[in-house]
Amino acid sequence: LGALYAGTPVLGLLSAIAIPNFVSMQYRTKRSEVPTNMKGIKTSLIAYEALNDVYVSCAAYPSTPSKTTQQWTTSASGGFATLQWQPYGDVRGSYSVSTTNTNFVITGLSDVDGDGTYATYVATKSENPSLITAPDIY
Repeated sequence: LGALYAGTPVLGLLSAIAIPNFVSMQYRTKRSEVPTNMKGIKTSLIAYEALNDVYVSCAAYPSTPSKTTQQWTTSASGGFATLQWQPYGDVRGSYSVSTTNTNFVITGLSDVDGDGTYATYVATKSENPSLITAPDIY
């Protein structure tokens, strides 16, 4: 019985290390939705411009990111509907596009931990999505 109690502090220490790392890993996995969707948006923007000689601006949709998934309603997605782009399934992130005559900026926001601080990704015609906030913001 003494050996059972002797290992308890070790288990407690391992749990204290492993559980926060596991939670961070879950947040990173959920946050990875944002750059993946942004790559699809980028492809749609480039294809649309090739056919129509103009880029499409898109207001933030959904309006704010969420800790839980939100339904993507194509008919309410504004410029994304014009691009004929929609994600595969529901989303946690929020996406927007601003344009000029020769370029676009896609912004993707995430708040999978629900703390009100947004992880922000940015992509352009020549740059793939990159995280511009600290890596520990989810």
